[in-house]
Amino acid sequence: MGIFDFLTSILTGGATGLLGMILTAIIKWGEAKQRLAERKLDYEHELALQELAMKTRGMELESEQAIADIEATQAMRTGSYEHDRGYGRASQWVVNILRLVRPALTLGLIALTGVIFFSLWNDEQRQQIVEMVNYATSAAIVWWFGAREMEKRK
Repeated sequence: MGIFDFLTSILTGGATGLLGMILTAIIKWGEAKQRLAERKLDYEHELALQELAMKTRGMELESEQAIADIEATQAMRTGSYEHDRGYGRASQWVVNILRLVRPALTLGLIALTGVIFFSLWNDEQRQQIVEMVNYATSAAIVWWFGAREMEKRK
């Protein structure tokens, strides 16, 4: 074994070690890049899940709000009906008069609407009065004949 073989073994041994270190570094860099890509996919998936959860919660809140609105409307209607039934101890003629208040108001509003519509519809201010009386009349008619009728069917 000569000096040349000795130098080549040193150089090739060192070069092999250096080549091994370079390959190890490249492999570690590739693994780090792959972990980063996996982490990015995980974060994107987590973000999509969070957005879906927020959208679902928003729909739940809308449903809860609708249920609360329905319950509040039902409570107000029930209170109105209980008020009508809760005359307490009164003579029969007082009870009969109290029972006629809403129908009389409704018929009065219908008559008032007819009078205003057929005689006072030319003026702008009178048009506003027509709109207000129409609103009150329709509310009374819907409450008296619509809402109460729906309650009886239940």
